[in-house]
This record gives sequence, structure tokens and C-alpha cells, in this order.
Amino acid sequence: MDNSLQQTLSPIADGLKDFERAFAAALGDHAGLIGAMASHVLSSPGKRIRPAMYLLTSAIARVDDRPVPVDGAVAIELIHTATLLHDDVNDGAEQRRGRPAVNRVWGNLPAVLMGDHLFAKAFRIMVRLGNPRVLNAISHATERVAVGELLQVQEIRNFQLRESGYLRIIGDKTASLFAAACESGSLLSGSDRWAVQFRSFGESVGLGFQIADDLLDYKGDEALTGKPVGNDLREGKITLPLIFALQRGTAIERDRILDHLSNGHAEGSFAEVVGFVERYGGFAYARQRAEDCCATALEHIKDIDDSVHKRALEALVTHTISRQS
Repeated sequence: MDNSLQQTLSPIADGLKDFERAFAAALGDHAGLIGAMASHVLSSPGKRIRPAMYLLTSAIARVDDRPVPVDGAVAIELIHTATLLHDDVNDGAEQRRGRPAVNRVWGNLPAVLMGDHLFAKAFRIMVRLGNPRVLNAISHATERVAVGELLQVQEIRNFQLRESGYLRIIGDKTASLFAAACESGSLLSGSDRWAVQFRSFGESVGLGFQIADDLLDYKGDEALTGKPVGNDLREGKITLPLIFALQRGTAIERDRILDHLSNGHAEGSFAEVVGFVERYGGFAYARQRAEDCCATALEHIKDIDDSVHKRALEALVTHTISRQS
């Protein structure tokens, strides 16, 4: 976690420590192959954006001094981690967060089975929480993630994909868990007053987060992102910057770019694709759409009373679209 994000999340520093202990405990009760893969996952933890949103929304919604269980955040992060393991198998990924992907170390079958194991653990935790509305929120988000991944596979190298189709994909595969984290944090706080607003807030933040993430595939620093630029393009994933540029480029230029991309771009052609997207405003448009999503998110919580946790939540929104990794 970078220093600026750490400072943003300082109001929930103790909660994040509790989360890390609980998450490690959920992963770490096996030896052998499962234990080795769990240790590998724990060694590169990511930014913990979803647990942070869970902890902040629960702190804002809390009506008394009773501690909010971190188990909801653990369940959501287990599901998120499971989807990453499955994604890396689907994509044939070499790296995840700057380290060899699990599938590269142990093979595809163990990686898929480990993902299934984490899904099962998450649902056991949700059942143990005993809150039907939380179970419904997270299980519905999990279903949406699977639908989003299938839609993304369906649209591989579909250069006719429109923005609405792209938003449907990232809404399901990414924003759904952001929404579930915020809604669940509210529901487990002892008050459901803000649950609907927080769900909408999380959905909008998740959309902005994924658009910003897709921009990094073109212009990110591999040392910071932990994966090579152009990876999505090589896999045939059509994202917003390219969608926008393809709709505005000349027929000759568009045909040339599509020729590069039809079978996965070659290393030498990536710069030409980036130049095309830049020239026709794809990057500027995607950045604006990410900012629009985050502005919409802030609208959903504008009526909530000011507090240190609300300010941290607002700062976290800004971080999601300004990050470099």
C-alpha cells in the first residue's frame, strides 16, 4: 500500500489490521499445496480497496459502539481473490502484482481449484454471519461477477462493442463487489439507513476504478502495475479508450488498427495503437468518464453528515481514478 493511500485510510488503520489477521487466518488453516498457494497469495496483498470501503461505510453507518465484524470484508476479499485466480488461468497470465501468477507456479488446475476453495470459504463465512440481507448482497454480486466474466469472453475481439456493452461488463465483473462491500458494511453496522445509497455509491466507484485500470493497460508503468502494458489488447479485450477512438478514426486508420489487433497486436504495433487512441481522444474521454463515475458516487453520499470517516471515503474515491497502479 503506497504512503498516500495509507494516509487516506488512517482512520481505519486498526480495522485494516484486524482484517489482515482475519484474512490470513481464513487462508492459512491448511498445509501442503493449499498452504503454499495461500502463502503466495498473501505475499502480494494488493490495495485492499474493497475492505477499506466496507470498514469506512460501516463506521459511518454505525449507531452504537458495538464493533462491526470484519468477516464481511473477509468474505468479499476471498471472492475477489478467487476471481483473480480464475482470471489468470483464463488469460494465461504470467504475473499478478509483480509476482508469478499462481497458475504459472502450480499450473492451471490447482489455480482453478484454489479459486473454488476460496469461494467456498467465503460462503461459509457469510452463512456464519447470519444476516440474510448481507448473504443476498454478496451472493448476488458473486453471480454478477461470473456473468461479467462470461460477457467479457463473449466479446473478445468484438471491435463493434459499444460503450453500453463495455459498461455492462465492468459493472458486473468489477463494480458489483464494490457495491456489495459498501452495502454489507452498512448492513452489518447495526443500521440499514444508508444501505441503498452506499450500494449505489460503491457501484459508481467500481465503474470509475475499472475505467482507470483499463487506462493503465495503455500507459501504466509495469514496475508499479506489476503487469506488462498492452496485456488486455493482446488478449483481445476491448476497453473504453479503444471503443471511443474506433468510432472516430478514419476508415483507413481504423482498418489498419483492426488489422494489428485482429490476432493480438505485435510488440512493434503497440505504439501505433496507442498513438491512434491518443489522436482520437480515447484516453481523454476515458479519464473523463472515470471522473464522471466518481462524481456520481460522491453525489450518493453528499447528504451524509461530515465525519473523519466520510472524508476518508471521499479521498478514497479520488485515489481510485488518480492511482498509477
